[in-house]
Amino acid sequence: MRKVLLIIAVVILAVSCQTTISVPYMRPSAVDMGAYRNLAIASVIPYRHFQTPPMWVASADSHSFGFHIRPGYTASTAVNVASYATGELYSSLSSTGFFNLLPPSVTDSVLDLGRYGADISREFRARGYDAVLIPRITSMTVNESIYSVPDYELWTDADGYEHRKVVFDYYYKQVAAIEYTLTVIDTHTGSIIARRAFSDTEEREGSLDQAWSRLDDISYLYRRMIRSFTSEIIRYFVPTHAVYDVTLMDNKPENSHAEEGYERAENGDIIGSRDIFISVWEESHHLPSGYNAALLYAASGDFDSALDLLDSVMARYSDKDVRSLYRDLQTIRSRNTQAMSQVNGTGAFVYPESSDSNSIYGFVMGL
Repeated sequence: MRKVLLIIAVVILAVSCQTTISVPYMRPSAVDMGAYRNLAIASVIPYRHFQTPPMWVASADSHSFGFHIRPGYTASTAVNVASYATGELYSSLSSTGFFNLLPPSVTDSVLDLGRYGADISREFRARGYDAVLIPRITSMTVNESIYSVPDYELWTDADGYEHRKVVFDYYYKQVAAIEYTLTVIDTHTGSIIARRAFSDTEEREGSLDQAWSRLDDISYLYRRMIRSFTSEIIRYFVPTHAVYDVTLMDNKPENSHAEEGYERAENGDIIGSRDIFISVWEESHHLPSGYNAALLYAASGDFDSALDLLDSVMARYSDKDVRSLYRDLQTIRSRNTQAMSQVNGTGAFVYPESSDSNSIYGFVMGL
């Protein structure tokens, strides 16, 4: 038993001594917005065919029939949800610092000029904006119901006879669904450069208090779905920071000269640790030192040196961990390069300017 405990202790100690190295890099957005950093954002267009609220919530069974409880949505729910989505979209994109944004109130006024014959794209270009983001709720449904669940109570009369009484507990259920579409129009070409729909369904159930006059506001479910789209929207339009975590390769076969490299890495001294591992690799071609030095090159942002060193390690050793790190760092370098080109605005091409593109705005806005 003592021997087993000793083995477990040694394993735990070995695992706890592993140092994780974080390799930061930039992850490119799905759409290259590098040439469209000057972006106008319109207010979210509400769903125009949102169902009219009934007088009372429907009963799902005969036992719950006759309740007079109003639904959790009103005729203004669609407009209120669109207003909330506008604020959420503008604040989330603004917080990235990636765009120079024209706020929705100003963007809406420029779009309105098209009704009076103005060339919308030209109006945005004159203000220095290369693209317009038009968000629109393209679908929005709600289903609410009240239902009963039987509960059996046992009671005993004065003569000792047991009786069963059926009572009903009452519950409500709300199901909401939404589709939210974002479209980006290039003001130089009048063409759509990106279009993406986000959709979700949420539901809520709970005990029904018969004293209620109305169910809980259904807008809560829509707001939660809108918020859930935020991180995906940012990744779609904005290059984001990412981290690749890898543990240092164990000192096997053991090399006493490499120990200081592990200690420095554990203390956060990436450069000092890397230099020690490089020295050990150059002196003895110690496999873990070559691997670790390459990983630490990557952690300091030098992906080219990391891959060059791994090339040298692979020329001498056939090791699956080295090959895996090499493949991963190749991918990371490629993604980082692509993301930096988006940040620097060098990845997209702006075509010659065109006019009379008002029809595309009307189409996207559902006019």
